[in-house]
Amino acid sequence: MNNFSLAEIFGNGMVLQREKPIHIFGTAEPQTQVCVTLGEETCRAQADENGKWTAELSSRAAASDLKLEAKTDSGDTVTVAPVHIGDVWIAGGQSNMEFFNKYEKDWEHTRDLPMNPNIHFYNVPQRAFEGHETHNIGARGGYGKWLNDKEDGYENFSAIGYSFARFMQEDLSVPIGIIGCNWGGSTASTWLPCEALEDAPLNRYLEEYEAAVSEYAPEELRRVSLQEWEKLDEPESYRGFEPLLYGLSWEEQLECMKHGRGPIVPMGPYNENRPGGLYHTMLEPIAPYSLKGALWYQGESDCGDRAFMYDRLLTAMIREWRSLWQDELPFFVVQLAPFCKWLECTNDDYCTVRMQQQKVADTVPSVYLTSIMDLGSYYDIHPKEKYEIGRRLYLQAISHLYGKYEPGYGENPRIAEARRVGNHVICSFDFAKSLQDKGGKTDIRMTDKEQIYEPLDVRLDEEKAEIDITIPEEALDAQNLQIAMGWADYATIFICNEHQLPIAPFCVKVK
Repeated sequence: MNNFSLAEIFGNGMVLQREKPIHIFGTAEPQTQVCVTLGEETCRAQADENGKWTAELSSRAAASDLKLEAKTDSGDTVTVAPVHIGDVWIAGGQSNMEFFNKYEKDWEHTRDLPMNPNIHFYNVPQRAFEGHETHNIGARGGYGKWLNDKEDGYENFSAIGYSFARFMQEDLSVPIGIIGCNWGGSTASTWLPCEALEDAPLNRYLEEYEAAVSEYAPEELRRVSLQEWEKLDEPESYRGFEPLLYGLSWEEQLECMKHGRGPIVPMGPYNENRPGGLYHTMLEPIAPYSLKGALWYQGESDCGDRAFMYDRLLTAMIREWRSLWQDELPFFVVQLAPFCKWLECTNDDYCTVRMQQQKVADTVPSVYLTSIMDLGSYYDIHPKEKYEIGRRLYLQAISHLYGKYEPGYGENPRIAEARRVGNHVICSFDFAKSLQDKGGKTDIRMTDKEQIYEPLDVRLDEEKAEIDITIPEEALDAQNLQIAMGWADYATIFICNEHQLPIAPFCVKVK
């Protein structure tokens, strides 16, 4: 029996990573000899006892329109063309990363942009468990194959990933590939192996899983789960959800909730959110496809009473991805946007998750955070200005990885100091040559232990990049005065630097 093949991610129009060893992998009969040729280079590999093989080609510069050929000594051959060499990124997370082009605020404008032949996209098929054909059938095209710009299915690609790709390609002038590997509603605990969750406090995810599974007999759990997946995988199920992603008023959401939540797969071995689930069904199948780095937008499903440990969860996930790829991949993380309630979701401890995201960026090497406290919506968990988020991630990547601009070029302004001058507090910032107010309410508060004060006046010194805050009379004698900006589960910040990047949320003691 012949089962010789390349891994599913290898296909016509793909982009391979430049200036790093190129890994080509697939399956064959155990001990089969495989010969791989890309352009003028050839290398050999042998399938192991499980039938898996990996060939490593040398690193090379950017190029286009190459041909990849893999064949066995018995003559079985797989050919892929065209193949491009450039920079490849993975776009991971939950629905705000998955959020499709066609839902984005400026989709009509983007749809009319000229086709860029040097950006290419691949959506990893969403499979919840081993043997799951795919969740992406019928209503959602464009999964499991490489797409060119404007090709049918690109409307179902991550709007953030698409925007990022266009900005990067236009700046670097090399082929750009983006791999979408995400699932709406997913917790970070499903994107790393269970072994990484064994120590406290992360073992809570494993304990909760075991408790949930114990409520069913194994065969009953299987029957109910497959029955619910059959409904969820129907195109009509997805079409019915689409209006929520385009955006509904709170009144319209209340009306939707009257009809119930629809099919629900119980927690267990068939639920995509089980610990380690998507790590095995979606991430492992594409490793070690060489990458430049990762974009990550997630955290909504790990808020509430889990928020306090999000720094450990995200750090563990980054560590496991780097280990899987055997590469210290840089991570560019999106901080959670302002949001209050959407359907049955609420913003419990979002402030804590944002703080933990900043902590990871400040302590884990090659992790960077972009803040979007100016892009949220009170009644929508999905900010619609995804192309702007892609632009912000591009600004960070182009400055940190390529050195094209000065350090800090793509960073949000960060509080440097809050000093008291008479009855004023002067706040100065790093990563801001100037400040401007975009309009809208910027949440600024003064606190002294449990007491909260509203500033008497707030003025910007645009040229000095400082904010002058007048202390209210009742706070003049406060002994432990602090300044907080955007420091609440729902808060907004509309004061930005010269790159239109809002100040990152903070809470600091006044000197």
